Formats: sequence, C-alpha cells, structure tokens
Amino acid sequence: MKNKYFIWIASALFFIVGCAKNEISDGLPGQEVEGRKLVITASVPSESPKTRISLGHQEGGLDIIIKWAVNDQLKFFFKQGNVVKEGTPVTLTQDAISADGKSACFTVNIPEGIDTQNAYTLYALHDILSNSYAVFDETNGKINVAVFPRPFLNVEGLPTPIAGEVEIAAGATIGNINFEHLGTFHCLTIKNSSEDYITFNSHTSLVNDEEISWFYDYLFGEPLMAPLYDLISKQVVNEQEMNFPNINISIPPGATIKNVQWVMPKDVNTPAVRLKMATSGGDIYSDNCKPARASALQKGKAYHLYAVWDGTSLFFTDHTLTPTANPLSYVAEYNVNTAGDGFVDDLTACNISGYFNYSDAVAQFGNITIGGQRYHLPSFEEWSSIAPSTAWVYYGVNNPYDNRSETVTIAGNIYTMTSDFRNNSADTTTYALRYKGTHLVSAWKYEYTGKTTNNCHLKITSRSVYGQTITVDDITNATFWNNNTENDVIRYFPASGNYQDPGDVGIGGAFWSSTSGKIMGFRDTYATSKSGDNNKGFSVRLFTSGN
Repeated sequence: MKNKYFIWIASALFFIVGCAKNEISDGLPGQEVEGRKLVITASVPSESPKTRISLGHQEGGLDIIIKWAVNDQLKFFFKQGNVVKEGTPVTLTQDAISADGKSACFTVNIPEGIDTQNAYTLYALHDILSNSYAVFDETNGKINVAVFPRPFLNVEGLPTPIAGEVEIAAGATIGNINFEHLGTFHCLTIKNSSEDYITFNSHTSLVNDEEISWFYDYLFGEPLMAPLYDLISKQVVNEQEMNFPNINISIPPGATIKNVQWVMPKDVNTPAVRLKMATSGGDIYSDNCKPARASALQKGKAYHLYAVWDGTSLFFTDHTLTPTANPLSYVAEYNVNTAGDGFVDDLTACNISGYFNYSDAVAQFGNITIGGQRYHLPSFEEWSSIAPSTAWVYYGVNNPYDNRSETVTIAGNIYTMTSDFRNNSADTTTYALRYKGTHLVSAWKYEYTGKTTNNCHLKITSRSVYGQTITVDDITNATFWNNNTENDVIRYFPASGNYQDPGDVGIGGAFWSSTSGKIMGFRDTYATSKSGDNNKGFSVRLFTSGN
C-alpha cells in the first residue's frame, strides 16, 4: 500500500514510539462508566535519559524529560480477531493530567464492531499533529506509523509520539496503559568557532563510511519512500511516498546550538559514525568518527554528541567543545615506576622504569589517577596515533613514503588520514607530515640517539601546521624545527628494553597497550606499533584521560 504525504514545515515532523503490553483488570473500584466506554489512566515512558512529549532538557543535566501536556492528542485502535477499528481521538485537558504530568485519566469510546463482552486489544498512539502521519488501514488490518529519521531540530520544536498496547479482558471498563518509546534520540551539540555563519539543512545526519545502516532510513530513489511501522505486526516496510523535508538551520559565529534527531533503531550494533553536515555548497564530513559500539541503540535513550566547525574542518570533540589537542600531548611525560603507583623522575634513564606483563598492566593501569590526573593504558589504536602500525618510521634506511593511509584513535575518536614520511639513516631520524586532510595535520620528528648508553632514547616532537602550506620536504629542513618552537609537543621514550632480555636495555624500548599482544616499540632502526608477547615484562607509558 502506498500513501503519499508532503512535508511543508518543521512542525509537521513527529515520532512514533514502541509498544508495551499491560493487562487491564476488570471491575477496578472508584470509577464510573456509561455504555461503550473505557476509563483509562495513561502513563508516560519512564526510561532514563528520559524524553518528553513537548521536549525540554533537564536543567543542569543531560536528560530530556517527558510529561503529558495540555492539548496532547491520543489516538486509539481496537483489534478483535481479524477486525480492526479506529476509535475517537482524545485531547487531553488540564484536568485530565496529574500534578506531576506523568499520567492522565480520560474516557475512551469503544467503536461499533467491537464486542465488549469478549477480549480485544487496544492500541494507543500519542499524536502531536492534527494532520497525522499515522495511517489506519482498516482493509488490511494495519496501523501504520511513519518512522523515517527526523532532521536535527531544536529540542523545543521536536514533538515525540509514543504508543502503548494492552490486552482488554472481557467486560473490562477501566485500567492502565503504559506508553513506551519506539525511537532513539541523537542529541548533537555543535559549536561554530569560525568568523562566519554556517548554515546546514535537514539532510544533515550521522553516517557510516561502510554504509552500514543501524536505523530505519528512507529508500532513496524516484519517488522517495519512507519506512512505515505497523503497530500490530511490528514490521517495518518502505511504503510511504513523500518529499524529503528541507529545513535550514544557521549558527552565528561563536555560537553553540543543541539539536535533536529521532531515529527508529535496528537490531544492529552501532557502527563507527561520522557527522555529515549538508550545506548549499556541498556535504561536509567530520574529520573523525565516533567509534563503533558493541550494542545496538536502545529505544528511549538519548545519545549525546559534540562537534565543532572552525570554518575549514568539522570534527567531533567532547562536552568541552574544544578542538582535539595534538595527539602527542595525550602521552604522559614519564614512564611508570617500578611500584606502579607513580612515574619515574628522569626522562631518558633506561634503568629505572617498572616492568609488567600484559595482565598486570591491564589490571593496574586500565584507569588510574596520579597527581590528580586520570590516566589509562592506551589501546593499540591510540599508540598508532603516535607511532604508525606499519614501519614507515624506519630511520635505519633512507626510504620515503607518501600518502600512506592511517586509521588511529585520539581522545576516543577515530581518525583516518594520509601521511608522508622521510627517513634519514645518517642521523637516525624520521620526518613526517601526518594527519593530512584533518584539523590535526602536523609535522613530526622521530630521533633515535644514545645507543648502548643508559640515556638511549627515542625523542618524538610534534607541531601543528594546520592552516599552513607545508610539505614533508619542508619538515626535513633544520630551520623548520629551529624556529616557532613555542607550540611543539615533545616526549622522550627511554630504551628500557624488557625484563626477560637485559641486553635490550640501552638499545630499544617497548610499551604495553591495552590490546592483547600489542605494544609500541622502537630500536636503533625503527619505531612502530606492533605485536608483543603478553608474558614479557615491558614498560608502561600512560595516556591522559578526560577529568
């Protein structure tokens, strides 16, 4: 069945929600009914983070609260055997709503064709709009509700349908019905740190690079088909023909807005997601991705995302809405000491670091606070943000490498970028231009020095070159590193070797990751993130965590 609808204004957007079954018992005291009527007490969903019919953020928190509101309209559908009937809608008045807004009591008319002396099923739908997108298909016995993704809108303008389902016992006249969510909320806080307005439209969404779909979406083509959810069969099909909504939102320079998108999730683990900002000049994709989750989105939950647009790049960040720092700055300055409760007091000494096997390192340093700062054992992908997982930092030879693809994790976000490398065996140094194509584009220098001494170490220096026209060959010039050093980030990695092989001390270093069998290691010819033996005693270098 096809039903054609057209979206003209933002207020024409609403959401459907899932069903929960509750038994209505017969003969509850304290209520009077006349004829073919039911007295119903309806309760709003109670998930946390919560949502609300007329949405609004909880002051001082991340939750979105939900309450019944005056003029909320509820629709009712009655199913008995193969017969499905639509009842008369109910519009809530102030008198019908409880003081806390969590429940409402009202009378529902039972339509002709439903035998009240036999059991039947009551379906209820909260309907924000007078021109409903709910499609009652009496012929085919369906109660269809459009579940296409709603655009990112201001939370105050985002109506939210909810639905309930209850089995009515023969002769029942009063009882309760709990409304439940069918949808999930993506709450996007975005800051415009540029000097100009940024305007995006309703095509803005979260996307996956591999085109994995984790929520029900449009079937794009001519015509555009939107998904419908049948409250009875619980099935979703793309049967609603419609025009794509076209709503523009502008953010002034320096301003921050919070918008909310509703989607109906699939039973699919959430993949890595990128923000696609649709503008008149073309789509802008975030430099980084939010990592995949080992679970599907949960109905009734609000998932918070934070992003910054700086006039050139769009990128996810944390709730502080500050740009991601230089990747090297997340690395602690010193190795962990032998006791495992603090840091050593020398940057390059090879004989004072603690040694730990993999299990002990994970147990002790998965999440630790030292000197008031939270730290964690970095993942293999985090170490790869410092030393690539392919041996392109290979200062034992003179091989150059251009446009090498890297995928790494920084501060909980995934970056895929390209990098250029220049190796110089004469001074055991590698120069690199990394993170090309992102706001983290930066110059890197890897210097190995002091072989067989107690101060043998790898020195890594990183400098942001965002907004500059710099090539990797520019970076190999000594004058580049001798000037403008005030924003350089420098870390020293002592050649502390490993516990089982004392001969490695003063030649190479190895540092655990939280990923089984993976380390960051270096020697006199290379530095790379690679495989390591879980049973060996390696050093630990922590990464900072958000406080």
